[in-house]
Order: sequence, then structure tokens, then C-alpha cells
Amino acid sequence: EVSVEGATMTEDFDEFGFRRETKGDSLYRNEKLAASILRKREKKWRDMLEPKAWEYSMTKGRKKVKSRCRKGIPQSLRGLAWQHLSGSHVLMNQSPGLYERLLTAEDSDIVINVIDKDVNRTFPEHQMFSEEHGQQDLRNVLKAYSVYDSHTGYCQAMAPIAATLLMHMPAEQAFWCLVRICQNYLVNYFGPHLEAIQLDASIFEGLLSKMFPDIAKHLAVCGAAPLFYLTEWFMCIFIRTLSWPLVLRVLDIFFCEGIKVLFRVGLVLLNLAFGSVEKRRRCANLQSITDRLKELPFKLKHEDFIHDVRVHPHQTIIVFPYITYTPTVV
Repeated sequence: EVSVEGATMTEDFDEFGFRRETKGDSLYRNEKLAASILRKREKKWRDMLEPKAWEYSMTKGRKKVKSRCRKGIPQSLRGLAWQHLSGSHVLMNQSPGLYERLLTAEDSDIVINVIDKDVNRTFPEHQMFSEEHGQQDLRNVLKAYSVYDSHTGYCQAMAPIAATLLMHMPAEQAFWCLVRICQNYLVNYFGPHLEAIQLDASIFEGLLSKMFPDIAKHLAVCGAAPLFYLTEWFMCIFIRTLSWPLVLRVLDIFFCEGIKVLFRVGLVLLNLAFGSVEKRRRCANLQSITDRLKELPFKLKHEDFIHDVRVHPHQTIIVFPYITYTPTVV
């Protein structure tokens, strides 16, 4: 056994905790940062996460925070940084003991049964969730949220998000981080009628038509409406779509810059998939489009992908100011 980031990992699991050759994806192993660069970044983040320094960074040093998030948050500090970027640590400190009380509250047997089914099929290839204690933490976080926000209740898309949070922080912190995601980032995404995702799909369709009209026309002719692929992409923050190193990098930027990041990632992915006449010719019907989207991620260096997400398209903010977001200043 070896120790990685404070966790005990067997040789059968990669540095992210996934069984080798599954979600972690060995494609990216040769792109790790040099140790000296990683140490420098960790020190900068540790210094920045100090209370006074963080308050200054979120009020007068926003450009620096954004730049560092785009470069990638060090894995050792990722969970702490996500809590600070989202402001979830403030919510937790304002509500001591609430999480434990939510766990003892009565909830619908129907909801609990649905949660149990989803827990059993959420990242079974990950070391944490192949064991009972990890499954129990995930079950607790999801149950607590269903009680906390009884109007929304539980939605299946919450499970992979909560599981990802649990890989980086204890259960109570993961719960409060999930609260911030549901109520400040993906607002109204998980309600019974999914109104927000339908609205954002319409916005995305407008963006796609403006940025890549040939792709938009091709998908429309083939019957691939935005809701066809965006529902899982956006509601799960691409956690079920991209390889794990990319998932983490997208989440780093998402927690800093908000939901506009999801629009950018979606546009970049569609351009990679269908950006040329030849690519569109090979995907001439709904089934071939479905198959192509299931092949994601493409074999590209994740630094190149993140660069595209950062800088393209700039017009997103100008055309649709609705999708901008400013994290809580704490």
C-alpha cells in the first residue's frame, strides 16, 4: 500500500482513488506538473487561503484568484479551496450542528430507497465508494440535502456531485458545498420540473447558433436538440462525461467563475466533435451523434482543452450576461 494525499491507496487504484484504467484515465499521467512547480503553487494557495488574505483576494484580488483557479488548484488543497470559493464554509460555521440534526430527521421511505439505489451505482470503481463507510457518507449527504431543501428533495444528478465532493472533504463540509452548488450555482436545476435546465438549453442553443451555425444546423436536422445532451452535462457538471483530470480542472474554474463555464465547455466539446465537414458527415443521424458524444473525452492534452475553455468564446459573457456569476465574498 502507498499513501497519496493522506489516503491509503493500494496498487490497484490510481492517485485519484479509481481502479486503474477506469475513470482516472492513464492518458494524462505524463502531464503531471514538476514537483517544484507544484510546491510553489501549494504555498501560494496556502498563503491565499489564510482568512485575512482570502478576504483581500475576494475583494481586491479577484484576477489573481481566477488566474490561479484556471491554472489548476493543487490536489492537496482542492477541497479547502472549493469550500472557500463557494462560501460553503461560511454557511457551515453559521449553522453548527444542523447537519447532524438533518441526519436524524424523518424522511420519506420512497426518497431513501431511491437514494440507496443510486448510492450503490455511484462510482463503484472508486475505492471510497466500494466500501461501506464511503457509501454511508454519500447516503448521509444526499439524505441531509433532501431534508434541508424539502421543496427540491433529491435528484439523481446530485449523487455524482456529492460523491466528487466527498473525495475531497469530510461529509459535513461536502453537504454544505452541495447546498451552495444547488442554491447558488445550479439554481433551480434539480426541481421536479427542471425549469432552469430547459431555459439554459434554450440559451445554449442560441449560443451554438451564433458561434457554430453549421454545427447547430447539423444537430437540429439530425434531431439532437440541446436537452438531448446538455441535461447530463450540465446537471452533473460534466462529472459523468470527461476524464477525471479534466473534471477536476473544470470544477476548479466552475467554483470560481460559475455556470458560464459549463456553457463554454459544452461549446468546446461540440466544436471538437462536429467542427469539420468530415466529422459531421460521419455523424449523419441521431444514433451516430449519440455514439460520438459517448466517445468523449477526445485524445487531447487537458491543458489544451482548458485553454480553449478559458479563452473561447469570449462572446459568451457579452451576448448572454445572464450566465455570469460572482462567487460569494467571504
